[in-house]
Amino acid sequence: MNDEIKKDYEIAFLLSDQEAEKDLAQVLRSHKADFIHQKSAAEQKLSYPINKHLSAFFGFYHFKMIPENIKSLREALKLNPKILRFLLITPPVKVQKAAPAPRDKKAAAPIITNEALVEKLEEILK
Repeated sequence: MNDEIKKDYEIAFLLSDQEAEKDLAQVLRSHKADFIHQKSAAEQKLSYPINKHLSAFFGFYHFKMIPENIKSLREALKLNPKILRFLLITPPVKVQKAAPAPRDKKAAAPIITNEALVEKLEEILK
């Protein structure tokens, strides 16, 4: 398959147990996802219970996939009871900022000494 057709995606997930990560990876592979980067799931205490779980395993994957497969992937993830929550996004494109244009040193205002400034103020006030 051509890499130009595939788009970058990121999925963050909460799993009920450590073994569910293998199931998640298998579901992604079955939908023809090419893994770029992954953070293995680590146990986290939850702020509030999710499906009666007080802790869950949190991790994320970066992968490439054909956009047409995303809808069926979402449905497969929703049907898996071991996946408590997931968020599937397209990461923002990193745009490099252009270097600022160099300033023209001649355009800068001349530096005025305090004595010259006092003389100018006295002249204005007369």
